[in-house]
Amino acid sequence: MDGRILLVDDDATVLAILARDLAEEGYESLTAGTGSAALEAIAREDPDAVILDLLLPDTTGQEVLRAIRRTRPDLPVVILSAQEDASPVVECLRLGALDYLEKPYDRARLVAVLRNARDRRLLHSRVRSLATELRRGEGFDSIVGGSPAVKRLVASLRRAADTEVTVLLEGESGTGKEVAARAIHAEGQRRTGPFVGVNCGALPEGLVESQLFGHEKGSFTGAAGVHRGFFEQADGGTLFLDEVGELPPDQQVRLLRVLQERVVQRVGGAKALPVDVRVVAATNRDLKAEAAAGRFREDLYYRLAVFPVRLPPLRERGDDVPLLAEAFLRRFADRHRRPIAGITAEAMRVLRAHAWPGNVRELENVIERAAILEDGDRLSLASLPDDLVASHGLELPTTELPPGSRPGVYVKVDPAKAEGPGPVPSMTGSFYAPAMLERLERGEEEILPMEEEERRILLRALERTGWNFQEAAARLGIGRATIYRKIEKYGLRRARPAE
Repeated sequence: MDGRILLVDDDATVLAILARDLAEEGYESLTAGTGSAALEAIAREDPDAVILDLLLPDTTGQEVLRAIRRTRPDLPVVILSAQEDASPVVECLRLGALDYLEKPYDRARLVAVLRNARDRRLLHSRVRSLATELRRGEGFDSIVGGSPAVKRLVASLRRAADTEVTVLLEGESGTGKEVAARAIHAEGQRRTGPFVGVNCGALPEGLVESQLFGHEKGSFTGAAGVHRGFFEQADGGTLFLDEVGELPPDQQVRLLRVLQERVVQRVGGAKALPVDVRVVAATNRDLKAEAAAGRFREDLYYRLAVFPVRLPPLRERGDDVPLLAEAFLRRFADRHRRPIAGITAEAMRVLRAHAWPGNVRELENVIERAAILEDGDRLSLASLPDDLVASHGLELPTTELPPGSRPGVYVKVDPAKAEGPGPVPSMTGSFYAPAMLERLERGEEEILPMEEEERRILLRALERTGWNFQEAAARLGIGRATIYRKIEKYGLRRARPAE
Protein backbone atom coordinates (compact mmCIF):
# COMPACT_ATOMS: atom_id res chain seq x y z
CA MET A 1 0.00 0.00 0.00
CA ASP A 2 1.45 3.35 -1.11
CA GLY A 3 -0.45 5.40 1.48
CA ARG A 4 -3.81 6.62 2.66
CA ILE A 5 -5.46 9.51 0.85
CA LEU A 6 -8.33 11.56 2.25
CA LEU A 7 -10.79 12.50 -0.51
CA VAL A 8 -12.94 15.55 0.28
CA ASP A 9 -15.89 16.26 -2.08
CA ASP A 10 -19.65 16.59 -1.71
CA ASP A 11 -20.22 14.61 -4.92
CA ALA A 12 -20.48 10.89 -4.10
CA THR A 13 -19.84 9.91 -7.73
CA VAL A 14 -16.54 11.81 -7.81
CA LEU A 15 -15.53 10.18 -4.54
CA ALA A 16 -16.31 6.70 -5.88
CA ILE A 17 -14.33 7.22 -9.10
CA LEU A 18 -11.36 8.65 -7.22
CA ALA A 19 -11.39 5.79 -4.71
CA ARG A 20 -11.49 3.19 -7.50
CA ASP A 21 -8.63 4.79 -9.46
CA LEU A 22 -6.52 5.15 -6.33
CA ALA A 23 -7.14 1.52 -5.28
CA GLU A 24 -5.89 0.34 -8.67
CA GLU A 25 -2.74 2.40 -8.10
CA GLY A 26 -2.18 0.87 -4.67
CA TYR A 27 -3.64 3.59 -2.45
CA GLU A 28 -6.15 3.29 0.37
CA SER A 29 -8.89 5.95 0.38
CA LEU A 30 -10.79 7.76 3.13
CA THR A 31 -13.72 9.99 2.21
CA ALA A 32 -15.42 13.07 3.63
CA GLY A 33 -18.35 15.07 2.22
CA THR A 34 -17.94 18.27 4.26
CA GLY A 35 -15.15 20.46 5.55
CA SER A 36 -15.86 19.64 9.20
CA ALA A 37 -15.86 15.90 8.44
CA ALA A 38 -12.54 16.32 6.62
CA LEU A 39 -10.88 18.02 9.60
CA GLU A 40 -12.18 15.31 11.95
CA ALA A 41 -10.84 12.60 9.63
CA ILE A 42 -7.41 14.27 9.51
CA ALA A 43 -7.22 14.39 13.30
CA ARG A 44 -8.47 10.80 13.67
CA GLU A 45 -6.93 8.92 10.74
CA ASP A 46 -3.67 10.78 10.00
CA PRO A 47 -3.78 10.46 6.18
CA ASP A 48 -0.69 10.80 4.01
CA ALA A 49 -2.27 13.37 1.66
CA VAL A 50 -5.57 15.17 1.00
CA ILE A 51 -7.42 15.75 -2.27
CA LEU A 52 -9.70 18.73 -1.53
CA ASP A 53 -12.61 20.12 -3.54
CA LEU A 54 -13.03 23.89 -3.37
CA LEU A 55 -16.86 23.90 -3.10
CA LEU A 56 -18.23 22.18 0.01
CA PRO A 57 -21.68 22.38 1.67
CA ASP A 58 -20.50 23.91 4.96
CA THR A 59 -17.42 25.93 3.97
CA THR A 60 -14.89 26.58 1.22
CA GLY A 61 -11.79 24.64 0.33
CA GLN A 62 -9.69 27.69 1.21
CA GLU A 63 -10.97 27.70 4.81
CA VAL A 64 -10.36 23.97 5.17
CA LEU A 65 -6.83 24.45 3.81
CA ARG A 66 -6.17 27.26 6.30
CA ALA A 67 -7.30 24.99 9.16
CA ILE A 68 -5.04 22.18 7.91
CA ARG A 69 -2.06 24.53 7.69
CA ARG A 70 -2.57 25.59 11.31
CA THR A 71 -2.63 22.04 12.71
CA ARG A 72 -0.77 19.97 10.11
CA PRO A 73 1.51 22.28 8.09
CA ASP A 74 3.42 19.32 6.62
CA LEU A 75 0.36 17.48 5.25
CA PRO A 76 0.30 17.63 1.39
CA VAL A 77 -2.99 19.01 0.03
CA VAL A 78 -4.01 18.77 -3.64
CA ILE A 79 -6.85 21.02 -4.83
CA LEU A 80 -9.60 19.54 -7.02
CA SER A 81 -11.57 22.18 -8.95
CA ALA A 82 -14.06 22.49 -11.79
CA GLN A 83 -14.23 26.30 -11.51
CA GLU A 84 -13.31 28.43 -14.48
CA ASP A 85 -12.19 31.24 -12.16
CA ALA A 86 -8.55 30.57 -11.34
CA SER A 87 -8.33 32.99 -8.42
CA PRO A 88 -9.47 30.48 -5.74
CA VAL A 89 -6.88 27.98 -6.97
CA VAL A 90 -4.16 30.64 -6.92
CA GLU A 91 -5.20 31.56 -3.38
CA CYS A 92 -4.92 27.92 -2.29
CA LEU A 93 -1.47 27.59 -3.83
CA ARG A 94 -0.46 30.73 -1.97
CA LEU A 95 -1.74 29.18 1.26
CA GLY A 96 0.50 26.16 0.73
CA ALA A 97 -1.40 23.64 -1.42
CA LEU A 98 0.98 21.24 -3.17
CA ASP A 99 -0.79 21.23 -6.57
CA TYR A 100 -4.21 21.27 -8.22
CA LEU A 101 -6.25 19.03 -10.53
CA GLU A 102 -9.02 20.10 -12.87
CA LYS A 103 -12.28 18.16 -13.13
CA PRO A 104 -12.46 15.86 -14.95
CA TYR A 105 -8.95 14.92 -13.86
CA ASP A 106 -6.31 13.05 -15.84
CA ARG A 107 -5.45 9.79 -14.11
CA ALA A 108 -1.75 9.86 -15.04
CA ARG A 109 -1.48 13.37 -13.65
CA LEU A 110 -3.33 12.29 -10.50
CA VAL A 111 -0.76 9.53 -9.92
CA ALA A 112 2.16 11.89 -10.59
CA VAL A 113 0.81 14.48 -8.16
CA LEU A 114 0.33 11.85 -5.44
CA ARG A 115 3.87 10.60 -5.94
CA ASN A 116 5.08 14.16 -5.47
CA ALA A 117 2.96 14.37 -2.32
CA ARG A 118 4.54 11.17 -0.99
CA ASP A 119 8.04 12.46 -1.73
CA ARG A 120 7.22 15.74 -0.03
CA ARG A 121 5.91 13.93 3.03
CA LEU A 122 9.09 11.85 3.22
CA LEU A 123 11.17 15.01 2.86
CA HIS A 124 9.27 16.71 5.69
CA SER A 125 9.77 13.61 7.82
CA ARG A 126 13.50 13.68 7.14
CA VAL A 127 13.67 17.39 7.93
CA ARG A 128 11.87 16.80 11.24
CA SER A 129 14.28 13.99 12.04
CA LEU A 130 17.29 16.18 11.28
CA ALA A 131 15.77 19.03 13.30
CA THR A 132 15.41 16.66 16.24
CA GLU A 133 19.06 15.66 15.90
CA LEU A 134 20.10 19.30 15.74
CA ARG A 135 18.04 20.13 18.82
CA ARG A 136 19.72 17.22 20.57
CA GLY A 137 23.03 18.93 19.79
CA GLU A 138 21.79 22.39 20.80
CA GLY A 139 19.08 21.59 23.34
CA PHE A 140 19.43 20.71 26.99
CA ASP A 141 21.47 17.62 26.10
CA SER A 142 24.23 20.01 25.00
CA ILE A 143 24.65 21.17 28.61
CA VAL A 144 27.11 18.60 29.94
CA GLY A 145 27.27 17.93 33.67
CA GLY A 146 25.59 16.14 36.53
CA SER A 147 26.40 18.43 39.44
CA PRO A 148 23.56 19.90 41.55
CA ALA A 149 24.38 23.36 40.17
CA VAL A 150 23.89 22.18 36.58
CA LYS A 151 20.71 20.29 37.43
CA ARG A 152 19.24 23.47 38.92
CA LEU A 153 20.34 25.41 35.84
CA VAL A 154 18.69 23.00 33.40
CA ALA A 155 15.48 22.97 35.46
CA SER A 156 15.29 26.78 35.23
CA LEU A 157 16.03 26.76 31.50
CA ARG A 158 13.28 24.18 30.90
CA ARG A 159 10.74 26.43 32.61
CA ALA A 160 11.86 29.36 30.50
CA ALA A 161 11.78 27.39 27.24
CA ASP A 162 8.13 26.44 27.74
CA THR A 163 7.13 30.13 27.71
CA GLU A 164 7.74 33.32 25.74
CA VAL A 165 9.24 35.13 28.74
CA THR A 166 12.26 37.40 28.29
CA VAL A 167 15.29 35.73 29.92
CA LEU A 168 18.41 37.33 31.39
CA LEU A 169 21.36 34.93 31.64
CA GLU A 170 23.87 36.07 34.27
CA GLY A 171 27.31 34.60 34.84
CA GLU A 172 31.05 34.96 34.45
CA SER A 173 32.65 34.95 31.01
CA GLY A 174 32.99 31.45 29.61
CA THR A 175 30.20 29.83 31.65
CA GLY A 176 28.19 28.92 28.54
CA LYS A 177 25.59 31.65 28.23
CA GLU A 178 25.22 31.26 24.47
CA VAL A 179 24.89 27.48 24.86
CA ALA A 180 22.06 28.11 27.35
CA ALA A 181 20.41 30.62 25.01
CA ARG A 182 20.54 28.17 22.10
CA ALA A 183 19.08 25.45 24.33
CA ILE A 184 16.13 27.69 25.23
CA HIS A 185 15.55 28.36 21.53
CA ALA A 186 15.97 24.73 20.43
CA GLU A 187 13.59 23.41 23.08
CA GLY A 188 11.01 26.21 22.80
CA GLN A 189 8.08 26.94 20.53
CA ARG A 190 10.25 29.08 18.22
CA ARG A 191 12.66 26.27 17.37
CA THR A 192 11.80 26.42 13.65
CA GLY A 193 12.48 30.16 13.52
CA PRO A 194 15.88 31.85 13.28
CA PHE A 195 18.32 32.17 16.16
CA VAL A 196 20.29 35.41 15.82
CA GLY A 197 23.17 36.01 18.20
CA VAL A 198 24.59 39.50 18.75
CA ASN A 199 27.58 40.51 20.87
CA CYS A 200 26.55 44.00 21.93
CA GLY A 201 30.07 44.80 23.09
CA ALA A 202 31.49 44.08 19.64
CA LEU A 203 29.13 46.31 17.64
CA PRO A 204 31.06 49.15 15.91
CA GLU A 205 30.67 52.48 17.66
CA GLY A 206 28.29 54.67 15.69
CA LEU A 207 26.63 51.70 13.98
CA VAL A 208 24.92 50.10 16.98
CA GLU A 209 21.53 51.54 16.06
CA SER A 210 21.82 50.53 12.42
CA GLN A 211 22.96 46.99 13.29
CA LEU A 212 20.19 46.37 15.80
CA PHE A 213 17.27 48.16 14.19
CA GLY A 214 18.24 48.51 10.51
CA HIS A 215 18.49 51.49 8.19
CA GLU A 216 16.94 52.83 5.00
CA LYS A 217 18.85 53.56 1.82
CA GLY A 218 20.65 56.91 1.98
CA SER A 219 19.98 57.39 5.69
CA PHE A 220 23.67 58.10 6.27
CA THR A 221 26.93 58.14 4.34
CA GLY A 222 27.62 54.65 3.09
CA ALA A 223 24.02 53.43 3.43
CA ALA A 224 23.83 52.18 -0.17
CA GLY A 225 20.74 50.06 0.38
CA VAL A 226 18.11 48.97 2.86
CA HIS A 227 19.51 46.99 5.81
CA ARG A 228 17.35 44.74 7.97
CA GLY A 229 18.60 44.95 11.54
CA PHE A 230 19.06 42.04 13.92
CA PHE A 231 15.52 42.41 15.28
CA GLU A 232 14.03 42.02 11.81
CA GLN A 233 16.38 39.14 11.00
CA ALA A 234 15.20 37.32 14.13
CA ASP A 235 11.49 37.79 13.35
CA GLY A 236 9.62 34.62 14.30
CA GLY A 237 12.57 33.35 16.31
CA THR A 238 14.98 34.28 19.10
CA LEU A 239 17.35 37.24 19.39
CA PHE A 240 20.27 36.63 21.75
CA LEU A 241 21.76 39.88 23.06
CA ASP A 242 25.09 38.88 24.56
CA GLU A 243 26.88 41.37 26.86
CA VAL A 244 23.80 43.59 26.83
CA GLY A 245 25.36 45.70 29.58
CA GLU A 246 27.78 47.11 27.00
CA LEU A 247 25.05 48.96 25.10
CA PRO A 248 25.47 52.75 25.12
CA PRO A 249 22.78 54.71 27.03
CA ASP A 250 21.01 56.09 23.93
CA GLN A 251 20.60 52.59 22.50
CA GLN A 252 19.34 51.30 25.83
CA VAL A 253 16.42 53.70 25.38
CA ARG A 254 15.68 52.37 21.89
CA LEU A 255 15.94 48.76 23.04
CA LEU A 256 13.48 49.46 25.86
CA ARG A 257 10.97 50.87 23.37
CA VAL A 258 11.27 47.82 21.11
CA LEU A 259 10.73 45.46 24.04
CA GLN A 260 7.71 47.42 25.19
CA GLU A 261 6.01 48.06 21.84
CA ARG A 262 7.30 45.16 19.72
CA VAL A 263 8.05 47.45 16.78
CA VAL A 264 11.29 48.74 15.26
CA GLN A 265 11.97 51.87 13.27
CA ARG A 266 14.91 51.78 10.90
CA VAL A 267 17.42 54.61 10.87
CA GLY A 268 16.12 57.12 8.34
CA GLY A 269 12.73 55.41 8.21
CA ALA A 270 9.34 56.80 9.16
CA LYS A 271 7.43 53.53 9.44
CA ALA A 272 7.20 51.42 12.58
CA LEU A 273 7.72 47.76 11.63
CA PRO A 274 6.18 45.07 13.87
CA VAL A 275 8.54 42.32 14.99
CA ASP A 276 7.72 38.99 16.61
CA VAL A 277 10.91 38.21 18.54
CA ARG A 278 11.74 36.45 21.75
CA VAL A 279 14.68 38.14 23.50
CA VAL A 280 17.27 36.29 25.56
CA ALA A 281 19.90 38.63 26.99
CA ALA A 282 23.17 37.82 28.75
CA THR A 283 25.71 39.67 30.84
CA ASN A 284 28.83 39.02 32.91
CA ARG A 285 28.13 42.13 34.97
CA ASP A 286 25.88 42.60 37.98
CA LEU A 287 23.29 44.58 36.03
CA LYS A 288 21.16 45.21 39.10
CA ALA A 289 24.12 46.90 40.79
CA GLU A 290 24.93 48.73 37.55
CA ALA A 291 21.36 50.04 37.42
CA ALA A 292 21.48 51.12 41.06
CA ALA A 293 24.71 53.01 40.33
CA GLY A 294 23.14 54.74 37.33
CA ARG A 295 25.32 53.00 34.74
CA PHE A 296 22.46 50.99 33.24
CA ARG A 297 18.83 51.97 32.80
CA GLU A 298 16.82 50.57 35.67
CA ASP A 299 13.62 50.31 33.61
CA LEU A 300 15.48 48.33 30.92
CA TYR A 301 17.01 46.04 33.56
CA TYR A 302 13.58 45.10 34.89
CA ARG A 303 12.28 44.62 31.35
CA LEU A 304 15.16 42.21 30.58
CA ALA A 305 15.26 40.44 33.95
CA VAL A 306 11.72 39.08 33.89
CA PHE A 307 13.24 35.60 34.28
CA PRO A 308 16.87 35.85 35.46
CA VAL A 309 18.98 32.68 35.36
CA ARG A 310 22.46 32.44 36.94
CA LEU A 311 25.02 30.20 35.24
CA PRO A 312 27.44 28.71 37.79
CA PRO A 313 31.21 29.06 37.26
CA LEU A 314 33.08 25.83 36.62
CA ARG A 315 34.68 25.89 40.09
CA GLU A 316 31.19 25.44 41.60
CA ARG A 317 30.33 22.45 39.44
CA GLY A 318 32.03 19.71 41.42
CA ASP A 319 32.92 16.70 39.30
CA ASP A 320 31.71 18.15 35.99
CA VAL A 321 35.28 18.83 34.79
CA PRO A 322 35.98 15.18 33.81
CA LEU A 323 32.62 14.95 32.01
CA LEU A 324 33.26 18.16 30.10
CA ALA A 325 36.86 17.25 29.32
CA GLU A 326 35.87 13.87 27.90
CA ALA A 327 33.04 15.43 25.88
CA PHE A 328 35.34 18.09 24.43
CA LEU A 329 37.99 15.48 23.67
CA ARG A 330 35.52 13.35 21.70
CA ARG A 331 34.43 16.40 19.72
CA PHE A 332 37.91 17.66 18.89
CA ALA A 333 39.45 14.25 18.29
CA ASP A 334 36.75 13.70 15.68
CA ARG A 335 37.00 17.21 14.22
CA HIS A 336 40.79 17.11 13.88
CA ARG A 337 40.92 13.38 13.06
CA ARG A 338 43.10 12.51 16.06
CA PRO A 339 43.10 8.88 17.30
CA ILE A 340 42.81 9.77 21.00
CA ALA A 341 40.66 7.47 23.12
CA GLY A 342 40.78 9.11 26.54
CA ILE A 343 42.70 11.08 29.16
CA THR A 344 45.43 9.73 31.42
CA ALA A 345 44.84 9.72 35.16
CA GLU A 346 47.71 12.16 35.71
CA ALA A 347 46.39 14.62 33.14
CA MET A 348 42.89 14.34 34.55
CA ARG A 349 44.24 15.07 38.04
CA VAL A 350 45.73 18.31 36.72
CA LEU A 351 42.47 19.26 34.99
CA ARG A 352 40.45 18.60 38.13
CA ALA A 353 42.84 20.62 40.32
CA HIS A 354 42.77 23.76 38.17
CA ALA A 355 40.51 26.65 39.26
CA TRP A 356 39.45 27.45 35.65
CA PRO A 357 39.07 31.23 35.91
CA GLY A 358 38.02 31.21 32.25
CA ASN A 359 35.39 28.56 33.04
CA VAL A 360 34.08 26.14 30.42
CA ARG A 361 35.52 28.15 27.53
CA GLU A 362 39.03 27.89 29.01
CA LEU A 363 38.67 24.13 29.50
CA GLU A 364 37.38 23.75 25.94
CA ASN A 365 40.36 25.64 24.52
CA VAL A 366 42.85 23.63 26.60
CA ILE A 367 41.36 20.32 25.41
CA GLU A 368 41.30 21.34 21.75
CA ARG A 369 44.93 22.44 21.88
CA ALA A 370 45.91 19.25 23.71
CA ALA A 371 44.07 17.08 21.19
CA ILE A 372 46.15 18.62 18.40
CA LEU A 373 49.47 18.31 20.26
CA GLU A 374 49.02 14.81 21.69
CA ASP A 375 51.11 12.11 19.99
CA GLY A 376 49.78 9.14 21.95
CA ASP A 377 46.41 7.44 22.07
CA ARG A 378 45.47 9.12 25.37
CA LEU A 379 45.67 12.79 26.25
CA SER A 380 48.62 13.17 28.64
CA LEU A 381 50.52 15.81 30.60
CA ALA A 382 52.75 16.28 27.59
CA SER A 383 49.99 17.99 25.65
CA LEU A 384 48.72 20.28 28.44
CA PRO A 385 49.94 23.89 28.77
CA ASP A 386 53.11 24.52 30.79
CA ASP A 387 51.49 26.72 33.39
CA LEU A 388 48.77 24.17 34.04
CA VAL A 389 51.21 21.33 34.60
CA ALA A 390 53.71 23.43 36.57
CA SER A 391 51.11 24.73 38.99
CA HIS A 392 49.21 21.49 39.53
CA GLY A 393 50.50 18.43 37.77
CA LEU A 394 53.97 18.09 39.21
CA GLU A 395 53.61 19.69 42.64
CA LEU A 396 53.33 17.19 45.48
CA PRO A 397 51.87 18.07 48.86
CA THR A 398 54.31 19.10 51.58
CA THR A 399 55.72 16.04 53.32
CA GLU A 400 58.07 15.45 56.25
CA LEU A 401 61.54 14.51 55.07
CA PRO A 402 63.51 11.87 57.00
CA PRO A 403 66.00 12.98 59.67
CA GLY A 404 69.35 13.93 58.16
CA SER A 405 67.90 14.56 54.71
CA ARG A 406 68.55 17.86 52.99
CA PRO A 407 65.94 19.93 51.10
CA GLY A 408 65.99 19.72 47.37
CA VAL A 409 64.68 17.60 44.53
CA TYR A 410 63.78 13.99 45.20
CA VAL A 411 62.81 11.24 42.83
CA LYS A 412 60.41 8.37 43.07
CA VAL A 413 62.43 5.16 42.64
CA ASP A 414 61.95 1.46 42.84
CA PRO A 415 63.18 0.31 46.32
CA ALA A 416 64.83 -2.73 44.73
CA LYS A 417 66.98 -0.46 42.56
CA ALA A 418 67.60 2.36 45.03
CA GLU A 419 71.17 3.35 45.84
CA GLY A 420 72.92 4.58 48.95
CA PRO A 421 72.60 3.47 52.55
CA GLY A 422 69.09 2.27 52.00
CA PRO A 423 66.02 3.97 50.61
CA VAL A 424 64.00 6.01 53.07
CA PRO A 425 60.21 5.48 52.92
CA SER A 426 58.21 8.62 52.33
CA MET A 427 54.71 8.80 50.90
CA THR A 428 52.88 5.58 50.13
CA GLY A 429 54.53 3.79 47.22
CA SER A 430 57.37 6.33 46.97
CA PHE A 431 60.98 6.32 48.20
CA TYR A 432 63.51 9.14 48.26
CA ALA A 433 67.19 8.53 47.52
CA PRO A 434 69.14 11.70 48.43
CA ALA A 435 72.48 9.85 48.43
CA MET A 436 72.13 9.26 44.72
CA LEU A 437 71.82 13.01 44.12
CA GLU A 438 74.92 13.72 46.19
CA ARG A 439 77.01 11.39 44.03
CA LEU A 440 75.63 13.04 40.90
CA GLU A 441 76.76 16.40 42.21
CA ARG A 442 80.28 15.03 42.95
CA GLY A 443 80.54 13.95 39.33
CA GLU A 444 81.11 10.28 40.01
CA GLU A 445 80.77 8.20 36.86
CA GLU A 446 79.12 4.83 36.73
CA ILE A 447 78.04 2.50 33.96
CA LEU A 448 74.29 2.24 34.34
CA PRO A 449 71.41 1.09 32.13
CA MET A 450 70.50 3.63 29.45
CA GLU A 451 67.11 4.45 30.98
CA GLU A 452 68.71 5.13 34.37
CA GLU A 453 71.24 7.45 32.79
CA GLU A 454 68.46 9.25 30.95
CA ARG A 455 66.49 9.61 34.14
CA ARG A 456 69.47 11.08 35.98
CA ILE A 457 70.28 13.51 33.18
CA LEU A 458 66.68 14.67 33.11
CA LEU A 459 66.59 15.06 36.88
CA ARG A 460 69.81 17.10 36.89
CA ALA A 461 68.49 19.41 34.17
CA LEU A 462 65.26 19.98 36.07
CA GLU A 463 67.15 20.71 39.30
CA ARG A 464 69.52 23.20 37.66
CA THR A 465 66.68 25.06 35.90
CA GLY A 466 64.48 25.20 38.98
CA TRP A 467 62.01 22.83 37.36
CA ASN A 468 61.41 25.18 34.46
CA PHE A 469 60.27 22.61 31.91
CA GLN A 470 60.70 24.82 28.86
CA GLU A 471 64.26 25.82 29.79
CA ALA A 472 65.21 22.26 30.73
CA ALA A 473 63.88 20.96 27.42
CA ALA A 474 65.78 23.63 25.50
CA ARG A 475 69.08 22.91 27.29
CA LEU A 476 68.65 19.18 26.72
CA GLY A 477 67.84 19.74 23.07
CA ILE A 478 64.50 17.97 23.20
CA GLY A 479 60.94 19.06 22.62
CA ARG A 480 58.64 20.23 25.39
CA ALA A 481 56.23 17.36 24.77
CA THR A 482 59.14 14.93 25.07
CA ILE A 483 60.24 16.23 28.47
CA TYR A 484 56.71 15.87 29.80
CA ARG A 485 56.53 12.28 28.60
CA LYS A 486 59.89 11.51 30.22
CA ILE A 487 58.83 13.09 33.52
CA GLU A 488 55.72 10.90 33.51
CA LYS A 489 57.69 7.84 32.46
CA TYR A 490 60.23 8.10 35.29
CA GLY A 491 57.77 9.36 37.91
CA LEU A 492 59.79 12.48 38.69
CA ARG A 493 58.25 14.78 41.28
CA ARG A 494 59.18 18.02 42.94
CA ALA A 495 58.67 17.89 46.70
CA ARG A 496 58.72 20.71 49.21
CA PRO A 497 60.49 19.98 52.51
CA ALA A 498 58.58 20.40 55.73
CA GLU A 499 59.22 23.69 57.47
